[in-house]
Amino acid sequence: MPCQEHVIAVRDHLDRLGEALPIVITFSDDPARLAAYRAHLQIEFPVLADVDRVLYRVFGAGRGSLRRVWSPGTLAMYARLVRRGRRLRGPTEDTRQLGADAVIDREGRLSRLWLPPGPDARPSVEEIIGAVRELEQG
Repeated sequence: MPCQEHVIAVRDHLDRLGEALPIVITFSDDPARLAAYRAHLQIEFPVLADVDRVLYRVFGAGRGSLRRVWSPGTLAMYARLVRRGRRLRGPTEDTRQLGADAVIDREGRLSRLWLPPGPDARPSVEEIIGAVRELEQG
């Protein structure tokens, strides 16, 4: 759920990303579920399946320990989401897979990479927008 909240935050600030195109890479074990994922989160940008986690390995996003993934910060994040009315659902994928956020230039070169140590430490949308603007200003 923290990853979904991160995608929703990006979606809600899409107009501030200029011409940048967000792409969500998921390690879904069933690519057929991607359309439902997009509909559930009400996103219109691409969502790609990385079933073999090739990009996760390229970016260096490994699996976290149970202690890291279910840290007090992560549990507090879940509590905040529930207080705001979010409904918890059982996990359908590997909850220990750590995420990554990347800004890639038009030539396909990695411009900025975030490898948060846990689900509660993703970069803010402001940080991502700042990295996109830096790239655009060259």
